[in-house]
Amino acid sequence: MDLAPDRPEAHNAVGQVFQAMGEFEPALAAYDRATTLPGPAQMDAIANRGTLFMEFGHTAAAAKAMEDAAKAFPDAPGILLSQTDLRRFDTGDPLIGQMQALLACEGISLSDRATLHFGLGKAFLDIGDSERAFRHYDEGNRLKRSTYSYDVGASERWMAGMAETFSRTLLGAKANMGVRSNQPVFVIGMPRSGTTLVEQILASHPLVHGAGKLKRLQTIVDGILGFPGVAPDLTAPQLNSLGEAYLAFVKPMASGRPHVVDKMPSNFLLAGMVRLILPDARIIHCRRDAIDTCLSCYTKLFAGEQAFAYDQPELGRFHRAYQLLMAYWRAILPGSHFLEVDYEAVVYDLEREARRMLSFLGLAWDDACLRFYETKRPVRTASVNQVRQPVYSTSTRRWRKHVAELQPLLAALGVEDDCGSPATSR
Repeated sequence: MDLAPDRPEAHNAVGQVFQAMGEFEPALAAYDRATTLPGPAQMDAIANRGTLFMEFGHTAAAAKAMEDAAKAFPDAPGILLSQTDLRRFDTGDPLIGQMQALLACEGISLSDRATLHFGLGKAFLDIGDSERAFRHYDEGNRLKRSTYSYDVGASERWMAGMAETFSRTLLGAKANMGVRSNQPVFVIGMPRSGTTLVEQILASHPLVHGAGKLKRLQTIVDGILGFPGVAPDLTAPQLNSLGEAYLAFVKPMASGRPHVVDKMPSNFLLAGMVRLILPDARIIHCRRDAIDTCLSCYTKLFAGEQAFAYDQPELGRFHRAYQLLMAYWRAILPGSHFLEVDYEAVVYDLEREARRMLSFLGLAWDDACLRFYETKRPVRTASVNQVRQPVYSTSTRRWRKHVAELQPLLAALGVEDDCGSPATSR
């Protein structure tokens, strides 16, 4: 690149653009160039380089890049945190001492302190010290939660309002409107519920393109003044236009393949709208044990906004509202277009669940779906490391090891007793 050849921030920005486009080689070239130049963006480029390797499944190269980044910038909490996802901690791991020493420094920012607490929480969770792990997780979540305003009650009311608006009567009256295309496949659910795993399995089929988390549906809805209250007043031409706007966005991604997976988890809020504007689209709802799902959210410092995730009672209340909304969609959406897949079922019988999903989409079986971890495609979610390896069962029912530390969450979820099952497990 000849533009601004001596400015690392320019090369880093170019790398980010190519990375967002899924272009590995030009992104790596831009980051490599930025890392050779002095300046504040040099650290960002070195860190981004490691993330690029992770997203494209180059695990060994990612680990090496993160180690190099940590050596170059030993006092950067974000770089230290990125290493925690790539390693399994044992007692005495030097990275633990490094994070503790940095946390003890005076003048460290709130954001960096939160980052370090999440890193140390992961370390002590690996070691098996629940008490110390959640001491850090609780503080990291508290710090993160202090940086924004959020009303979980508003989320509860919003979800209840969606169910009220998209009534069985409304969906029946407008059943033949919208665009008739079965190309879109929406994979929905709570964050950390298996949506990335399901998308990766489907995207391993030669007739399916995994597009990742797309904001397009939310953008379309945001453009409807008065949504969701005005949904019953939308005319057939309006619904058709909205459906066409979505299809125009995803069709170029498909490269001729008949199906495109949009795995934006939060589209669970908009399943009724999907039915109106894209009546032939398929929706796959990913479910996971409620406590395991919330635990996984609470122990993750998300790159994107998940405002409900950083307080145990709020997280539990949000999840219960989500459960109620999904129970409603389950009751009114036709089984031919709405499928539920349990994370635990995928873990324990991958082939059976993969066959169910392909049959739901009308696709013939392909063995590549069993080797989903070999599929070469960028994955840009918090679960990027998990889908680069075969399925494993260690993430099921893991909450039982941390009952004492999860009491506020268990109460909010309505768990009947300290060691029993949640009142509503899904």
